[in-house]
Amino acid sequence: MKLSDLKENQHATIITINSSKIKRRLFDIGFVAGQRVECTNIGLGGTPIAYKICGSKIALRKKDADNIGVVM
Repeated sequence: MKLSDLKENQHATIITINSSKIKRRLFDIGFVAGQRVECTNIGLGGTPIAYKICGSKIALRKKDADNIGVVM
């Protein structure tokens, strides 16, 4: 399942990040394997999407969230 598939208020655990272009940036802001994440808001048109992770809210473009694998 992709991170972008989460609906508002759903929780999941990150299992993988597939994009080498943004992998380092995502690691730096807390998107690492094993970390719990919650979808908090979805923008009009489906992007950007806000996630709560490590006590912070982070907004990602849908195309970037598509590269993060999660499990519910």
